[in-house]
Amino acid sequence: MIFYPAIDIKDGKCIRLTQGSLKKEKIYNSNPIKQAKEFEKDGAKWIHVVDIEGAFEGKPKNEKTVVDITKNTKSKIQLGGGIRSLETIDLLISKGISRIVLGTVAITQPETVKKACRLYPEKIAIGIDSNNNKVAIEGWVKSSKFSEFEIIKKYEDLGAKYFIYTDISRDGLLVGQNLERLEEILNFTRANIIVSGGVSCLDDLHKLNQIKKKNLNGVICGKALYEKRVSVQNAIGILEKNIEC
Repeated sequence: MIFYPAIDIKDGKCIRLTQGSLKKEKIYNSNPIKQAKEFEKDGAKWIHVVDIEGAFEGKPKNEKTVVDITKNTKSKIQLGGGIRSLETIDLLISKGISRIVLGTVAITQPETVKKACRLYPEKIAIGIDSNNNKVAIEGWVKSSKFSEFEIIKKYEDLGAKYFIYTDISRDGLLVGQNLERLEEILNFTRANIIVSGGVSCLDDLHKLNQIKKKNLNGVICGKALYEKRVSVQNAIGILEKNIEC
């Protein structure tokens, strides 16, 4: 299982939101590139990056910062936030982004996502941001009529190999993951599932290890890292090396 430390970028800084609310913002590092290099030094093979302004405005706003991260680290970058056209996907991949996360367009522009999955089968992840078991869009401010399972079924059939499941009600609250819903999703699909939202301590990572599902690809962790409750090195020790930490 892969550990994905998270960098959320707003106004050129590393921030964290609570349940996706801009009113609950905390700045942790004024230099995202430096933060990414620290994660890389600690052993991170992947870094999950979100363009927060892009997610709310519907187009990338921190592209230069993200590209600078790819140029200054060897870690692979998984990027989401405001990516809503095939042209933007093409551009970001050409600039070295290893995986693109598509959320809102999976609801509003399915043909765009279908083409992206066909062109870049290993480089596309579908964001499943769940609020009361319905997929949220546009920076989580709107709710769609679709459940997680409906979106997974649709895009797995179209060739999507990665899905990122986030329980919005737990994001940034340090209360642990929604393991019951996660297991339902893992049993529903053969696609790779990355879970996000709620990691509070190393014990939460041990609980994920106990699920023993081959399609549980990894876990994204943000606030628990910045609050020093979890370290990248110990997390990797638990998830990737499968040892006690």
